[in-house]
Amino acid sequence: RRHPSLRRRTFLTGRVDDGQPPAVVWHSVEPGHPDFSPSSRSLALTLDGRRCDRPGVVDRDLYIAMNAFWDPLTFRIPAAPSGRPWRRAVDTALVSPDDALGLDEGPAIPVLHPYRVEARSTIILISEA
Repeated sequence: RRHPSLRRRTFLTGRVDDGQPPAVVWHSVEPGHPDFSPSSRSLALTLDGRRCDRPGVVDRDLYIAMNAFWDPLTFRIPAAPSGRPWRRAVDTALVSPDDALGLDEGPAIPVLHPYRVEARSTIILISEA
């Protein structure tokens, strides 16, 4: 319930509408360069919290990086669509209670920072308010 960007009522297209940036941007280990090939074992995306499909609702931006490979991969973190700083909220490779943290509790993650996503793990970054 906290993030309406994850509970959309419309399909994410990645298109630019009405001169606005896209609601979703796809990445791989490099920002803006998704690898949709059959051999790819990673995927990342950013969701623009300002582009929530509910009138009058603004969410925080989200960055999700998934590594399905059997080895760790290093992802370079893109800028948040709103320009706000990122904070780590989830890293499924970490031991509890560090694996999932509350809003603004996780460490700040700088733009273009190389973040090591462990094998078969996911990270979620959430922009600051």
